[in-house]
Amino acid sequence: MEVLITLDHLKTITGYDRPGDIERCMKKNGIRFLYGQGGTIFTTIDAVNAAMGLKNQDFNATPEAIDFID
Repeated sequence: MEVLITLDHLKTITGYDRPGDIERCMKKNGIRFLYGQGGTIFTTIDAVNAAMGLKNQDFNATPEAIDFID
């Protein structure tokens, strides 16, 4: 399931108020985004995770066991 991140969320996350500043921040950090109606930008949590080098989580998958070293 894709979770959308709206312009309002992006303002909070980035600390920028102006859409142009947010767009530059997203481009600088390699976060893919789209333009909605009226030129409003939005993205998804998967796009943010991909820019951070994180894989998409499969919520139906069984978690991998962790071995602890004594």
